[in-house]
Amino acid sequence: MSDLNPPLGRAARLDRALADLLAQAPELEAAAVVSFDGLAMASRLPSGMDEDRVAAMSAALLSLGEKAADGLGRGDLSQVYVEGESGTVFLISADDEAVLVAVAAAGAKAGLMLFEVRRAAAVVGEILKHDEAPEALAPVDRTAIAEAEAAYQAYRATHAATAPMPPVATPAPVLPSVPVSPLLVPVPPADPVPAASTAPWEPYAAPSAPTWS
Repeated sequence: MSDLNPPLGRAARLDRALADLLAQAPELEAAAVVSFDGLAMASRLPSGMDEDRVAAMSAALLSLGEKAADGLGRGDLSQVYVEGESGTVFLISADDEAVLVAVAAAGAKAGLMLFEVRRAAAVVGEILKHDEAPEALAPVDRTAIAEAEAAYQAYRATHAATAPMPPVATPAPVLPSVPVSPLLVPVPPADPVPAASTAPWEPYAAPSAPTWS
């Protein structure tokens, strides 16, 4: 069964990170993720700001800041902070993967804005660094598979040659059927039935009682 909520892609997660940043810091008016060559990767801008223009100016500021840091011996550039009459622009490195640009309104607390932008930059860096294309599967070693198959067949043959043979049951012989004749036993003749008597019937006379003198 497929998942009801499939995992979000890289663009959707970057857009969510920018939305969370603007929700945490309402003083921020715009935010964008820009590549080092000045191309927009994700943005949350008001209707009056052009995405391509913001990306191009951010790349120009980043390049100028890198040259200034390198020329003054300050090492690698980590952030650029530009303050004007109408607000502030923050450019923070997203773990050397891209640049997070945030535009704050006038009067916004710079320290709080920097805290929120740096935290969002860390999230953006994690998304860009760990959302890489999956590695290609290693090719199948068909030689190893063939060797394993040959070893298995040899084992089966050896086992079959050394294993004791199970006893074979010998079926009982089947005798041919011989017709059986009935035994001839002499039967004695039956006794003749006596013929009925033809003498006349005489009534039974009871014996007379003895006379006592």
